[in-house]
Amino acid sequence: MRKLRLPPFGAYLIVVAGWFFGFGLQTTLFPGVITFTLQESPERLSLAQAALTGPMALLLPFAGVLAERKDRRGILFYFYIFAGIAAITLAMLLIYGQLSFWLLVSFALMIGVAGGFVMPARDSAINPIVRISRRTKHGGIGLQRAVVMASAVQFGAQIAGMGVGYFAAVSGPGVLFLAQGVALFFGGLAAALMPRLVSRRKRSTAHPIADLMDGIRAVTRSNVLGPMTAIMVAIGFFIVGGAFFVLIPILIRDGYGGGFPELASLSIVFWVGALVANVALVKFGHIDKPGRALILAQSVTVLAVGAFAIPLPLMGIYGLVLIWGLGAGVAISLSRAVVQEQAPPDKLARVMSVYQLGLFGGMPAGILLMGQIVGAIGPRLAALIPMIGLGIVLIAISIWTPILSLRHVETKSLPTPGPTPNPTPDTAMDEMDPQGEDEAETEDEETDNAQT
Repeated sequence: MRKLRLPPFGAYLIVVAGWFFGFGLQTTLFPGVITFTLQESPERLSLAQAALTGPMALLLPFAGVLAERKDRRGILFYFYIFAGIAAITLAMLLIYGQLSFWLLVSFALMIGVAGGFVMPARDSAINPIVRISRRTKHGGIGLQRAVVMASAVQFGAQIAGMGVGYFAAVSGPGVLFLAQGVALFFGGLAAALMPRLVSRRKRSTAHPIADLMDGIRAVTRSNVLGPMTAIMVAIGFFIVGGAFFVLIPILIRDGYGGGFPELASLSIVFWVGALVANVALVKFGHIDKPGRALILAQSVTVLAVGAFAIPLPLMGIYGLVLIWGLGAGVAISLSRAVVQEQAPPDKLARVMSVYQLGLFGGMPAGILLMGQIVGAIGPRLAALIPMIGLGIVLIAISIWTPILSLRHVETKSLPTPGPTPNPTPDTAMDEMDPQGEDEAETEDEETDNAQT
């Protein structure tokens, strides 16, 4: 481990790929086992999906504060390994025939806890990784381009995971949950090989609640960060929670008599669309007015989701999901880039956790509500609710906020520091423990000493 080094941004991309390959598998396996294997009702499906997202909503704000006070690399390592152990444990139980609804709910709670800590640490890590990369022999990269590339890796890894999930009906879900655990272990090892990512802030003496409230104020007082977070609340409530997690699995089962292959292939089509959109963003460079492009991309989501109400043939559903994925790919990348650019650098992890809280705070409520609605009126008619809800939010934000006129702002390069005499990197395993660090050091000082 002492001599094994990766380019900082390369290691970060492996971290992203490890999590989202497992997430892609889980996207197919988890609702598929509940819907197709156990034949549970929409209400029970929504309960299990809420168990997956609920812990994230509760933990994200505090995890954002933790990410600013501790080494983000260590947070990523420990919680990737925790999630990997949870997936492998579930896999062993399923392989030996111990399948039950409440076992899956317990797994969802553990993955939700891990995700709550991983997300702010991973998302806030890209900004310092970009700065560190500019001072290495591997060269620099702009923030918006880095976010788009990371999103492309995310989508590609998810597609790969979903593609593997296609074979759940043949191999059984247990073997594939085992693959999820292995992918998470690889992501954790890549996190161990990243440079230290201690916050630029000096050691904080404030109470964590005070730091949390400071992050919330930074979001609510901004005429950009506030609306961006509001959009995420609407996306979490109406689209991800309502449509993606509940409506689509039930529509596949009840409307088309489908199973694991259809759920996996529809998910693949969605993320292929998102990946294509991100490749286009990388090719054509930065978007000068990302706010306008974001609203247009989210409008595509509104129309595509609403069209599920039409009794189309199954191939028509594939077409709608592809269009939805194209819009979502643009929206996901640009929204992350805008928040990264607009957030105060000394509050980045807290702002990112509040921003992610918008998504994951809205999801549990949307999941539970949509489960009841789909159970009462069916999946087709229920598709009109997310269309109308998100549409109203986008119109209001376009009229009353400056999102449409927002322009791209590139981050400034930091001065290149002088050479460090005889730099000797610590071992990766020693550096992983955030407890052993002097947190009063700045991030730049930490990372300079960590490079070879």
